[in-house]
Amino acid sequence: MQLTIKRSFGHLTAFIFSLTVLSTTESFAQKHSGGGSNPKFSIGATVEAGQGKMGNGVDVPDRAMIYTGASVFFGYNIFRKLRLGVNYDYYMAGQSVDPAEVNGQNISGKGSSPGIRIDYYDGKQSFGAIYRLSDTFTLDKATLQGSTAVYKSKSGFQIQYYRQIKKRFGFVIDYTTETFDDSLTNSVKWDRVGLGIVLTNFTSSK
Repeated sequence: MQLTIKRSFGHLTAFIFSLTVLSTTESFAQKHSGGGSNPKFSIGATVEAGQGKMGNGVDVPDRAMIYTGASVFFGYNIFRKLRLGVNYDYYMAGQSVDPAEVNGQNISGKGSSPGIRIDYYDGKQSFGAIYRLSDTFTLDKATLQGSTAVYKSKSGFQIQYYRQIKKRFGFVIDYTTETFDDSLTNSVKWDRVGLGIVLTNFTSSK
């Protein structure tokens, strides 16, 4: 019961945080678009939720995971329809199986990752790739020794498809894959797919 309340509070916190990010981003975009249809600099934010599988089949049995996250990005528009930029992702994840089914483990936690990205936009939709420079995933549950367990990844990769719905709003489909291999005896892999909304002032030149 306590775990359920904790997760619900965490998801609510993430939702409030995400709405704040979106509102701030929209205000900034309006001020820095220069009144033209093709600003040189673009910013944006996404809010998404999804699921996937995490584990290594050895000391960390594979298990289903769900997550909610928010990301912000900033880029420079080049070659009319291309954008190069930076990305920052924050997320909270929880396993959707009972710990008793996976050797008593609970690897729910929170993480963040900086990255670099490139996007192609044709006026209605965009295709993007993000290289995650690193990822730090801190587990909510302490180890038997009472210390904080942290999974670290040296790199990861994301592919995103964005479809514009109205003006600066749209929906995004995200696929992320990464391997936590820093300071772990056996690497832990996490693949996931998410769906969310995006707000950005990124537009292509006509």
